[in-house]
Amino acid sequence: MSYKVAITEQNKGQILVFDRTAQFTDANVKWSFSTGNAPGWDHPFEIRFRDTRRYGAIALMTFGSPGEGRAGIVNVTSDAHLTRADLLWSTRITSYPHSIERVPDAGTVVVAGSRDRLHVFGPSSSDLATLKEVQTLEFTKAHAVLWDDQSNLLWVTGGTVVRTYRVKATMRAARLEKAGPDITIAGNGHDIQPDYARPGTLLVCDSHHVYALDKATRKVTTIASLAYPKSYVRHSSGQAMWTTDPNVDDSEWGGRSVHFSTGGDRSRPGAQIYRARLYTTRFH
Repeated sequence: MSYKVAITEQNKGQILVFDRTAQFTDANVKWSFSTGNAPGWDHPFEIRFRDTRRYGAIALMTFGSPGEGRAGIVNVTSDAHLTRADLLWSTRITSYPHSIERVPDAGTVVVAGSRDRLHVFGPSSSDLATLKEVQTLEFTKAHAVLWDDQSNLLWVTGGTVVRTYRVKATMRAARLEKAGPDITIAGNGHDIQPDYARPGTLLVCDSHHVYALDKATRKVTTIASLAYPKSYVRHSSGQAMWTTDPNVDDSEWGGRSVHFSTGGDRSRPGAQIYRARLYTTRFH
């Protein structure tokens, strides 16, 4: 099964894209964003690809350490190997940003700060450089945010909660409004992704579990028990991909391997891989 995989490699401050069937070596890097581990730009946590009418495909990213972080957006199609000089937009976020999402049509960008904040940014035009923070909400241990274009809901997880929001208005007037009942998980919610093999289902992971979440009924079912999963997703073929923190007693937030349910794992010696994402702009 061949598809592209993006990883957040925290040791060297890089986001790297590989073919799933290739070894994850420097020679096989298909696309990259490198930060130089500048202050606030160390430890990449999120990478997500989305389509826009103005720019084509863009990459949304978050980085940082407690008290000093960044969110940024680059144009994926501009070059194969990008740096901070290529940013279309970036902003400082001190709440330790772990995830970022863009809501199409509204033009809104939402950043999950794991120090208990959701940051909502709205633009004044289609120019991403005009994004400005328009709303800040409290959300305990916010770690992951995902837009669902089927139900027009923003899903967020952190702590022992999965919560949904509607996006009211657009551009600088955009605001999040809580919608529907909260969903309780064992906690500490770390990731939420589509299940590309099962429409209508999301995949949520916390400190020790992976759940299938039925979007219609909001029922959660445990599908895997893992030690400290940081990301989990399923390709349309049914192949699952995940990352874990193999040693929670050290200062690193990930390991050197990306795990797959079939076909063999992929590793980078010395790497600290926090999340692995499918290289796709699809929401479901």
